[in-house]
Amino acid sequence: MSIELVPVKRSEKHILGNLYQLYEYDFSEYTKLDIDKDGRYAVSIDYYWEGDGRWRPYFIKVSENVAGFVVVLLEDMDLNPDPDHVVYDFMILKKYRRQGIGYTAACKTFELYQANWKLAQMEANKGAISFWRKVIHDITNGKYTENYRDDRKMYFQFFSTK
Repeated sequence: MSIELVPVKRSEKHILGNLYQLYEYDFSEYTKLDIDKDGRYAVSIDYYWEGDGRWRPYFIKVSENVAGFVVVLLEDMDLNPDPDHVVYDFMILKKYRRQGIGYTAACKTFELYQANWKLAQMEANKGAISFWRKVIHDITNGKYTENYRDDRKMYFQFFSTK
């Protein structure tokens, strides 16, 4: 089984938009967001291809099939020639979960850039916290920092792949 990250082209934006509907649905148990009157979540991803170029969306593909996506944000790219990188969004379709695909895709994401990284997870999303701790621990040999912000009810991890 081959797992690869493939940049999302502007012409494929509608596919990523469809995946974001599933992503928002999955997250609705934590965010408590409701669908709009048309039965959709209010999602706009146009800015990934417009403006400052800080956004890097990728499809996660398994043997040529889309299995999810990851979006990397180059934070403060307009001010810093060596910006921190953020895993902004990450989603694996349910069919592909618990098979090591997410783990491999996450590791491949961190191989894309030699950078300082930041990640965040909602306190209520215990599965995401556990997942990211394992991935980060494994790729850094435990050399990362984690903080909890009570005001945001979120965990944050910081590490480098330089």
